[in-house]
Amino acid sequence: MNISIKKLFILFLLLPAIHGIAQEDARINTLLAEADGFINENKLNDALVKVQDVIEMAPSNIPALQKRINIYFLMNNEKESVRYVDEAIRKYPEVGEFHYLRGIINNERGKYIRALDDFNQAINLHSSGNLFRYYLGRGVSHMNLLEYDQALADFTASIEQNDTVASAYHSRAMLNYEMKDYSAAVEDFLKALTYSEGNSALYFNLGMSYYRLNEKEKACPYFHKSCTMGNTNACRMTLMECAKAIPVIP
Repeated sequence: MNISIKKLFILFLLLPAIHGIAQEDARINTLLAEADGFINENKLNDALVKVQDVIEMAPSNIPALQKRINIYFLMNNEKESVRYVDEAIRKYPEVGEFHYLRGIINNERGKYIRALDDFNQAINLHSSGNLFRYYLGRGVSHMNLLEYDQALADFTASIEQNDTVASAYHSRAMLNYEMKDYSAAVEDFLKALTYSEGNSALYFNLGMSYYRLNEKEKACPYFHKSCTMGNTNACRMTLMECAKAIPVIP
């Protein structure tokens, strides 16, 4: 098939522009990956520099705008995290992730009713792949407002959306403990351990759930494990309730 000289000339004109766009996209992806690496290493200032570089190149890059908000939140810089998340929602009201991020910030600020509005908006936007996080965040809001039935429904919905997230099981376990359903709490704490390495609080709470069920022989190994990780409450329970030698959890 023949192609006209004019069309061929136009194609040659377009090639440098396409190549330039591809180079810029590759550079943006590299910078965002480097930012993620710095975040994982808790080098937040370095991460922020990388993200700002992306925003200078592409001011409407949604992942970069999200990361900037998240970095300021991790820095405990409430003023900047709120400023940037409000700005993002004004510009991109259809992006559920920004509403979710503001909900997380409002939960941290103790503004749980505002957080509920944010999570409701995020859920209503039906952002694919993220609903489990939105339900989890809303469940935390309900739990802090002592709206236990709604919190339980949201934690369960989060797990139904993604059944491999340790924090969802841990949150539901804590709620079940508050509701004195210790058997359900044990089940969820064990699930949380399945999907995480565990920490001193999780081991202690699991021990307390067994203790409330009068299953001291199952509680004591978890108290001991938590104590070895620096939990003073667990050490106290070990001394008071676990006088006999107990098996050690590896």
